[in-house]
Amino acid sequence: IRAGSIGYTAFSPRPSISRHSSIATNPPIDRTKPKDYLILAVLACFCPVWPINIVGFVYSVMSKNSLEQGNLDGARRLGRLARMLSTVSLIGGTVIIIAFRNSPHVVV
Repeated sequence: IRAGSIGYTAFSPRPSISRHSSIATNPPIDRTKPKDYLILAVLACFCPVWPINIVGFVYSVMSKNSLEQGNLDGARRLGRLARMLSTVSLIGGTVIIIAFRNSPHVVV
């Protein structure tokens, strides 16, 4: 491939016909403030699924810190993880509480 071929640049290891971005191929940029789900993570800490809810709480705090530093993508990703872990913790905790509440071998 010669240096004068179509789309070749010194920074590109391979030639390309077009380097222009397209609106149709680029996803729209979401600039809304991402949620950190801190209240949900705190509520999940009251469930008896302690390793999962603590990690969800940590991800929530990390999401809040990423947002304060201006990292919107990191805050959004960490917020989604915090929401998922907190939801799993709430559902798992509810199942555990119901299962042990109705168990005849548990003294309450």
